[in-house]
Amino acid sequence: MTSKESKQAPQDRSGKTLSEGYVSLGHPTVLMKLRSGQSVEIDTGIVDLIKLMNSIPGIETKGSCQGEDPNYGYVQFMPDGDGERAHASIYFMYHMIRNMHAAWVKHKHAMWEHETSTGSEHVDAYRFKFTTELGNGYVLKWSTYAYPAVLAAARSAAGDLSQGG
Repeated sequence: MTSKESKQAPQDRSGKTLSEGYVSLGHPTVLMKLRSGQSVEIDTGIVDLIKLMNSIPGIETKGSCQGEDPNYGYVQFMPDGDGERAHASIYFMYHMIRNMHAAWVKHKHAMWEHETSTGSEHVDAYRFKFTTELGNGYVLKWSTYAYPAVLAAARSAAGDLSQGG
């Protein structure tokens, strides 16, 4: 690589220039404008989640990917603002964990019922995966199988926050 090449912005598979911090895995994307005024590309498979999270005062997403088996989907978010608004990210994370735990319990119960009635393990027994990280902001990660539960949990968490919870 020449020094001239090293100064050029990276490109995705189609030759499109990528912004710093953006990694394309080839998923179709849509352009979305954040409250900060920044425009970002969002994988179409998680647009509803990203729009919902960015609609919550005090939360701004910083990176995301819809995932593709066996790779996890994820969304990284940070507190946006200070005071009560900054606490929204903490409360959102709490409600997400609470709601995802409930979804996981339902999944485990359904898998147990299947195994009890058929005598064999369900093919989806170990596909429900969800994890969180704390570091450079907050990160939610999920198996693509669990995404519908993640979106439902996020909707419930947003509702809990709007009720002052």
